[in-house]
Amino acid sequence: MKKVIYLLTALGIMSCSQEEFNIPNDNQADAGRVLANAGDFQNFNVSNHSALMTSQIAFTGIYFRGLADQFSTTNAFSGFWDFCDQPRRQIINSTSNDDLPSQAGGGWNDFNSVINNANIVIGNIEIDGNTVIDEDNDLTNQELAGAYFDKGIAQGYLALIYNQAYIVNPDTDPNTLEFSTYQEVFAAAVANIEQAISIAQGESGFQYAIYPNGEVIDQSRFVALANSYLARLTIGMPRTNAEAQSVDYDAVLAYANNGITEDLAPTSTEAVFFNNLQDWSLFDLSPAGYMPTDIKIQRLFDPSYDTDYPLDETVVLDPVVTDDPRVDEYYAYVGPEFGFLRASRGRQLFSSYKTIKFFNGNNQNQTGIPVNIFAAAELDYIKAECYYRKGDFASAVAALDASPRVSKGNQSTTAAADNVLNALLYEVSIELDLASGMCIEWAFMRRHDMLQAGSPTMFPVPASELEITQDEIYTFGGETAAGQEGTATGDNDWRNRDFIY
Repeated sequence: MKKVIYLLTALGIMSCSQEEFNIPNDNQADAGRVLANAGDFQNFNVSNHSALMTSQIAFTGIYFRGLADQFSTTNAFSGFWDFCDQPRRQIINSTSNDDLPSQAGGGWNDFNSVINNANIVIGNIEIDGNTVIDEDNDLTNQELAGAYFDKGIAQGYLALIYNQAYIVNPDTDPNTLEFSTYQEVFAAAVANIEQAISIAQGESGFQYAIYPNGEVIDQSRFVALANSYLARLTIGMPRTNAEAQSVDYDAVLAYANNGITEDLAPTSTEAVFFNNLQDWSLFDLSPAGYMPTDIKIQRLFDPSYDTDYPLDETVVLDPVVTDDPRVDEYYAYVGPEFGFLRASRGRQLFSSYKTIKFFNGNNQNQTGIPVNIFAAAELDYIKAECYYRKGDFASAVAALDASPRVSKGNQSTTAAADNVLNALLYEVSIELDLASGMCIEWAFMRRHDMLQAGSPTMFPVPASELEITQDEIYTFGGETAAGQEGTATGDNDWRNRDFIY
């Protein structure tokens, strides 16, 4: 029998613990008081909007960057090296792994917490029959649409990351709760996002606040954002290139065409709303980077570059040769300054570059800087990828030409399958890194079989949850598991591609 509950913590949204249902919820009265007042109800819901957004730019995103070869390290802190090492390692899904809460457990806890709190809002309105009236303004449907959006996006991320998860609704009987496949969870996610769109479109004065006292988006931008997430999540769901053949790319194109045209990058507020993924990823050791730029990026700029750093300790690679100005705008050459990189842990993991894009003096946790959550350029690349999948390479090139590939990078693309795919990897890896939250590069590479052999293509349910449910603990990844479910074959490993554009 599966049992799970996420307890509301004294009016907080930050995290919820998992307990057996026979343990009383001491916070139930507090929850009732919050939902009884329109202003507090809205604050509760906005806090959940914030939790959804910050979950996408959280610390746990570091591990997906490592698996996608966006950065490299031999630093074992918090298990970073485990997710960058070659050959690839298995995810340590064990409660004895001190880093489990931020690795397999990070997204699981964050997104399930969002779903739990969205269900509180939905249940309060749809089951309990309550309304949200503020100064004679009926905001019930506004709050309901926001809750369905939060729930659907959170379910979408659980489906994107894990092989299975729960589908929990306000009236779900916990005694019958079972894991659902990621395909089933994603279907539920789509239904909830579409419900959010439908409700919001009926509210002329609709507003969705990103975080308390932060940016507020109106009805049209909310609908565009919802469509953008549908495009991102639908195209990102396949675990393999073979699975990607069954995606409805016309539907994805429709989502993307109805998506945002400006970046979702609300302004930060210190200690309230900031980009923690960027904060860690951009840390500067002066002159080296704490998380140096993986050599994959350098090879994309300069196809004559090696795919692994030379093992000879006397060799320091020269700067890349490219006509793309982004190499100097987004990265800095540091030559032999290797920072925390240790040759004894694999010199092939070394790098002579660090990432400087979005750098703000080793402090993203300050007021007044953009919090990059969703880049409009991502939709340009999604459109191009849809055309690539449909075999319309001319239209794929046109979409690429309308993107920062030309406006920022001055790069051209030949209308041929491999050239378009190379250009897409180039742009997703360079233009979207740290600009669109976590998982983007990893999901792109897995659906094109470009991950290194042995890379996890999905995460297991955390062992901490499986111990509660008394299910068998399992995991994914590792060189010896290459080609098995949840583990990349390496058939189209980026290191084996000839980068011609």
